[in-house]
Amino acid sequence: MTTIKISNRRNENIVGLFETRPDSYIPDQPKRLILICHGVMGHKNYLFQKLLAQQLPVESFRFDFRGNGESDGTTHFGNIDDDVDDIRTVASYFESKGYQIYGIIGHSRGSVASFRYASGCRVPVPHLVNVAGRYRMHLIRGRQTEAQTKELKEKGFYKWTIRRKGKLEDIIVKEADVEEFATFDTSHVYKLSKATSVLTCHGAADFIVPVHDAAMYSNIIPTHTLKLFPKADHNFKGCYQELVDTILRYFKVQENEAVRAWRFGQTKSLTIPRWIDVEGVMNFRDIGGWDVKGGNGYIRERMVFRCGHMSNLTDKGVDTLKSLGITAAFDFRSRQEIEQYGIMRDIDGLVRHASPVFLDADYSPAALAVRWQGYFAGPKGFPNAYRNMLQSGPKVFENIFRHLIANPRSPFIIHCTAGKDRTGVFVMLLLGLCGVDDEVIAREYELTNLGYWESEEQLAKKAQLLERTIDDLKIVMSAPYLAMKETIVMVRQEYGSIEEYVRKHCNLNDEDIAAIRRIMIVPIRREEKQLYRPAKL
Repeated sequence: MTTIKISNRRNENIVGLFETRPDSYIPDQPKRLILICHGVMGHKNYLFQKLLAQQLPVESFRFDFRGNGESDGTTHFGNIDDDVDDIRTVASYFESKGYQIYGIIGHSRGSVASFRYASGCRVPVPHLVNVAGRYRMHLIRGRQTEAQTKELKEKGFYKWTIRRKGKLEDIIVKEADVEEFATFDTSHVYKLSKATSVLTCHGAADFIVPVHDAAMYSNIIPTHTLKLFPKADHNFKGCYQELVDTILRYFKVQENEAVRAWRFGQTKSLTIPRWIDVEGVMNFRDIGGWDVKGGNGYIRERMVFRCGHMSNLTDKGVDTLKSLGITAAFDFRSRQEIEQYGIMRDIDGLVRHASPVFLDADYSPAALAVRWQGYFAGPKGFPNAYRNMLQSGPKVFENIFRHLIANPRSPFIIHCTAGKDRTGVFVMLLLGLCGVDDEVIAREYELTNLGYWESEEQLAKKAQLLERTIDDLKIVMSAPYLAMKETIVMVRQEYGSIEEYVRKHCNLNDEDIAAIRRIMIVPIRREEKQLYRPAKL
């Protein structure tokens, strides 16, 4: 355990305790970190937080909000936005050290601030644990004692005695502070990403925040699990270990692949493998099974597949393709790439369609360095590269859409060299056209990090050729979630929407788009929806 001081925008030190878990590191993945946020006038070792931090399966940082515990600055009754800013400061600090903010666990007011932070993140927080968080902020007005209410009315303030740094202190609570707290808007949870899974823990004996607030969070957030504790009060006194065990069990369950799939909207296909082992081909997966917005349907499975180049396909791999009923493969690669890697072998009943997005792309080191400049800039630079694909590929994309319309029951493959960039752009168009949520599209794109890789030796050769570092090449070969999110933003800014791009540049009309949606979306009847809910803890 290490004490860390992090300076905020006011040059105040936010003080916290870092719990290490070296055994939780996953090779070639960012180190995961959970932030623990205390409640009103609390501190980093308040209530159950120390016990929880010592038992979490990944590294954690529990800290004092400004004006609390050992942290600098001042606090007051209603400054929840300052708490949000402190979370942002702490998260940015650890992200700069290479950590992924894997989860945030908040208690009471700390939960309210955590929700506000998570609702505005560019990269969603995978997990948020809400312990006794308030939703109906206006009810705080009923929490003042008769004496406090009288003082507010007569003096405009009352004194609230708290313990800070081991000493009792008086906090002046003004009418403006109560108003600031009571009017804090919690409706932002409607904007919480579908990629964020939420666990709410609430005591049935909580007389500070009514249990109905927990039910409201549960009803608003689609990726939500609610756990009630019959004997627990607001601070879970006497129930610390029960609470900790529930949180630990939640994280263990969330590591299960089927639960992760449900969280990203994959409902119907929980029993159908997404990844398919096609011998000799990397990154081969089904793009179906994802939920469409509103939960009224899902993308048809075993219809459209994506992968890397198929030049090394084996006999066993051919048998797998035949078993899937695949009749066509659209190859996005240029002539130079085909000369370098070769093409798919001839297969009876499966037609290869040459569909180069860039027909005569220059693959000299100088040309690659220029074309990959956007990738080298990191996730925010990827859209510059993908913009070129959208400008060069409309006719190719139109041909695939029309093939789908003409062959509504004939599965096909789309691929480039890695099955990442050109393939990812087309999958974005197809899923977006069918109403799949942006978060899901970006997470589907990110799956390529699991399906495609190059050895250190291969990366070293490319790095030497381009006069770049191996780390630069790893960025180029990666499929960052944020890169696809930024690309979708770029499409909306420059084309209006994915549908508008397809209409204007791929020449599809209302009838064409309706046909694609009929083919690709499997409707879920209203009475069936209850069958796809995950088990609660």
